[in-house]
Amino acid sequence: MPRGAANARILAIADAVSPFVYSPNFPDNLAPLDVILSAGDVPGDTLEFVATKARVAPLYVLGNHGDGYIRDPDTDALRLPGGCVNAHLRLVEVNGVMVLGVEGSARYRDGPQQYSEREFASMLGRLTPRLWLSQKRRGRAVDVLLTHAPPLGPNAGADYPHRGVPAFNAFHRRWRPAVHVHGHVHLPDLNAARSYVSPEGVKVVNAYEFTLIDLPRDQVSGGVG
Repeated sequence: MPRGAANARILAIADAVSPFVYSPNFPDNLAPLDVILSAGDVPGDTLEFVATKARVAPLYVLGNHGDGYIRDPDTDALRLPGGCVNAHLRLVEVNGVMVLGVEGSARYRDGPQQYSEREFASMLGRLTPRLWLSQKRRGRAVDVLLTHAPPLGPNAGADYPHRGVPAFNAFHRRWRPAVHVHGHVHLPDLNAARSYVSPEGVKVVNAYEFTLIDLPRDQVSGGVG
């Protein structure tokens, strides 16, 4: 982020491949990006494309459909995309923005990257010591919570597979991230409402296909600017 910049600019993608992103003109067809986030179910080869073109490594979490993997043409084995950072249950700082990732969706059938509400709560609870230390050092533990599933609230789906995860709402109350980026719930068109502010002051954003988020630098715990 250039010194003195008013905002950290975040590109967030999820669930569908946008022609604005999977383009020979990317990333020059967009304003300069400080952080790139994938909120799940983005094909692994698309993530590798973004990684090779962008000036910053994308952070990602896996969705519940296994789209984030790449099949090796020689061995037929599945692997995670190269040039990217798997942020699942990790605190990762990019250009002064601290991101915590949580993969998967609420469980609705047997399958990978699906978790019960208790499992989500347990995963986040185990991070408490690291979050507390980050908060002590930076003033805010996490700037951006990156998940595939949404929290309970307006962005949750109406059907059981796309329901919200209560553990994320509890995270809002306890740690107060500035932004919560998620995927999983498809939008009918790009003009559909994709964001709201929670009672805790967290901006919740559905990253379906792609969206740009300007995070004011005075909300970034790393004090970038």
